[in-house]
Amino acid sequence: MTITPLSPAQFRSALARHLTHAIVATATLGGALGSAACGSTVVEGQPSGEGGGGLATGHESSGGRGGMGDEGGQGGLDPEVVTSIQAGGVSWTEEGTVCVPPELQGEGGQGGVGGVGGVGGSGGVGGAGGAGGLGGAGGAGGSPAGACAPLDPFGPDTPLPPPGCWYSTLGDGVPRGGQCCYEFTASCGGSGRPFLVGERARTARAQRRAAGAWGAAAALPDVALLSPATRAALAEAWLRDALLEHASVASFSRFALEMMAVGAPAELLDAAHEAARDEVRHAALCFGLASAYAGAALEPSPFAFGGRVEVTSDLAELAARAVREGCVGETLAAVQASEQLAHATDAAVRSALAAIADDEARHAELAWRFVAWALQTGGDAVRLSVSAAFEESLAAPPPAAPVADVPESDLAAHGRPGGAVLAASLRCAIADVITPAMRALLSAQAHLYS
Repeated sequence: MTITPLSPAQFRSALARHLTHAIVATATLGGALGSAACGSTVVEGQPSGEGGGGLATGHESSGGRGGMGDEGGQGGLDPEVVTSIQAGGVSWTEEGTVCVPPELQGEGGQGGVGGVGGVGGSGGVGGAGGAGGLGGAGGAGGSPAGACAPLDPFGPDTPLPPPGCWYSTLGDGVPRGGQCCYEFTASCGGSGRPFLVGERARTARAQRRAAGAWGAAAALPDVALLSPATRAALAEAWLRDALLEHASVASFSRFALEMMAVGAPAELLDAAHEAARDEVRHAALCFGLASAYAGAALEPSPFAFGGRVEVTSDLAELAARAVREGCVGETLAAVQASEQLAHATDAAVRSALAAIADDEARHAELAWRFVAWALQTGGDAVRLSVSAAFEESLAAPPPAAPVADVPESDLAAHGRPGGAVLAASLRCAIADVITPAMRALLSAQAHLYS
């Protein structure tokens, strides 16, 4: 489905109509959509304005080198700034402690060089401070030998966070039992179609490399006028999306196997494999953006599946998961990408979001088509499971995103509008798209069996 350019309201209305048509075509169902709850009236073929979406580092045993200071700011990637929002799926927060032997931290590198009026990056353990730029100050020197150095959340010697989680904060190291221990807070979850193990989303973790294939060919955003804090916030947000898109490749691959296990039609199976290929492209686009903002090549580490990958042949269970991950999660992901695109001005970001919005709309369509087929095939057990999954998924409102202490206009220009904007858009998506399509699906299916 390619309908571009559209405002977010137009996108939601077009998506709602398209999903209903897909349901009818798949399961010979009838049913009309209710009126849009957020005032989105669309005349097909007459999109207006420029708005929303188309449906359409290297780590060595000697400590890392300090970041390059920008004008008026401090160099380096701050992993503590969180700007993204979980759209559907599951989400939670975990806290704990990670410890590493001090010998893994090595000796510090040299601090970065300060820019005009800027401050050089800090050196590692035992490292020298960076030289000051014109009117700027040199970077701080490294910590004394034997002290606990700051822990790089992407370093190869850093312990993995819990499955499906990213370090939001890593505190100062404290010597404890012959090791350096760090208190952490981790944000966890999955949006779109997460790869779930039990009820938790699992992803690879990010790692830095000198050069990486993931995102190497992606268009680069213009970062020249962004402050280090804004770049750090954008890097964290796009990296989170990159890891989720990467995990979606595994989710669609498992979905294809499960569709084979329940005898789904060939066209649905083919669409699942196409969706997996889409997610590879999405991941590469997001890794490319994250790397550009971070100033370092970021890639996914090997995916830790944790042993055997479970594949279900229970049609009711599979249909319920398709509701949560696809009918809800991916429909919200498509709407979110459309909203992000409506606010973005950077050309590289707009190109990525246009592709993602278009593809996620097709992925959502696949989920609705599969559930329509499952309802027609599976009888009462599937109808009860699907109804319960919709009720559970729509009971909780979309979570709000933490507020980053950087200019909102800069974040929005690079595809990260504020959490309140996204939350309002997702609430409209539930009212305008998901709820009417759900009612059309379930009521028409009930008439089919009456």
